[in-house]
Amino acid sequence: MAALTDYSGTAAAQDLALRLEQQGLVADFGRFALRTVDLQAILDKASRVAAAGLAARLAKVLQYLPDEQAFLVRSGVGWKRGVVGHAVIGGDSQSPAGHAFRTGEPVVSNDLSSELRFRTPRLLVDHGVRSAINVLVKEDGHSFGVLEVDSTHRTEFDGADVAFLQALANTLAAAIRAQQREDSLASALSEKETLLAQNQRLLKEKDLLIREVHHRVTNSLQIVHSALSIQAKLLQSSEARRQVQEAAGRVLAIGAVHRRLYRAGSVITADSAAYLRGLLEDMTLLLSASSDRKLELETEAFPLSADDLSHLGLIVVELITNAMKYGKGTVTVAVMRQADCVRIAVSDEGAGFPADFDPNAARGLGLKIVSSLANSDEGDAIVIDRSVPFGRILVTMKLSGASA
Repeated sequence: MAALTDYSGTAAAQDLALRLEQQGLVADFGRFALRTVDLQAILDKASRVAAAGLAARLAKVLQYLPDEQAFLVRSGVGWKRGVVGHAVIGGDSQSPAGHAFRTGEPVVSNDLSSELRFRTPRLLVDHGVRSAINVLVKEDGHSFGVLEVDSTHRTEFDGADVAFLQALANTLAAAIRAQQREDSLASALSEKETLLAQNQRLLKEKDLLIREVHHRVTNSLQIVHSALSIQAKLLQSSEARRQVQEAAGRVLAIGAVHRRLYRAGSVITADSAAYLRGLLEDMTLLLSASSDRKLELETEAFPLSADDLSHLGLIVVELITNAMKYGKGTVTVAVMRQADCVRIAVSDEGAGFPADFDPNAARGLGLKIVSSLANSDEGDAIVIDRSVPFGRILVTMKLSGASA
């Protein structure tokens, strides 16, 4: 019974971490959509986020064509050349996408080979798709089409996966409607007063949208933290309890990152030094109950985009957490802007890392998160500085085009 409790606790923590990551993907997509004027770029981003959030190779945005009563593959990831922008599939209720579009209800097909409700589109057969999720992309009564994720290897899409994909589809629909409104404004330039009033309304809608995104993310993080804290108290296994407590701590830290980003006042750029100072103040408060160790910051002011600030904050939080767990003494965070990247160095007064420790091959979740957020294609974003007699880890974070 003890082994079963241990496994269940660990599995639950991993599942909660996955759902937290999915919520973060939706929030990041919302920020991207708000500052992007290219609709195709928004659709392409939605396809990539959908595939990443469900660990699938294939995803696509289907735009409904009323005259043809069919769908155009408007955007996608993982498909063969010539599919995206050209392929058309049936839009009647006998197809999974058509049924989702016409009923407004999500469609989950975890085994298309035995599916009796619908016919499997030839496009899916040609790509070896075994399971799929389809959700409606609709805002204010306007149905754009369907967001679909297709898998060639998994057959266990569940309600939580549907919730993530629908949240992404809803955010995409809001961005599409905002983009369509802006396109309409462009055609009304001759009506200067009307144009100005409509622009003000759109700006307000965008501001409300980003506020809603932050509000929902903050509330969701608090719910997850509360659930993890309750679960940790109920676990009998000390290892399972430790893992769940670590997950709860990570949730609080991520919440601090989001709060500080929101308080920065701009969804475009913000001062990195002020942001990091506030973030370390939050971390100090979080750690004060369990440790009297100090946090110090060495940096100069430089602007970063909201996306880059969010990634920087999460990297710093993970590295501080690691130093507090394995190091000793004062933890010093040094951040420096370079041409197209940010260099982060986190040091402590401990003995340092083991001689055979390779951070880029580490199996721990924390360093995997850091490597992913650093946007490194070479897999060498994290380096251990062995030239000093104490612990120091260096991370190079590539900047997005908005900050570079």
